[in-house]
Amino acid sequence: MLTCFALVATLGAAGMADIPRLATEIETEARALASTTELTPALTAQIEDFSNDAARFSNLLYLAGADQDVSCIFHDIAKEARDHAGAFAVATTPAARADAFFALRPVLDDAALMAPVAAMAAQESRALASR
Repeated sequence: MLTCFALVATLGAAGMADIPRLATEIETEARALASTTELTPALTAQIEDFSNDAARFSNLLYLAGADQDVSCIFHDIAKEARDHAGAFAVATTPAARADAFFALRPVLDDAALMAPVAAMAAQESRALASR
């Protein structure tokens, strides 16, 4: 949470409109990854894509004025997913890949549950700010 501000980028109103779409995408990606049964090295790219989406979502939430904790949660989800992708990438045995993937699952579960809630929090923040 200490470095969540490092992800803040300048995005226009069009980026803000992406919050609901990106929330749905993150939820879908997280659920799909969590239900993966074939743990091949190609899964690393999918985890990294998910991490990038979570980082972008964190940026958008911050810029939308959502509670800082919500933005930081997705910053941490992105970082943890990147870390787990690295562990998965260097795993040389099926057992090591399974261990690395098992450690990622709680992160994916959290993302799937939190993405819709975070999108609603951002919408509420924007609505309050426009009053």
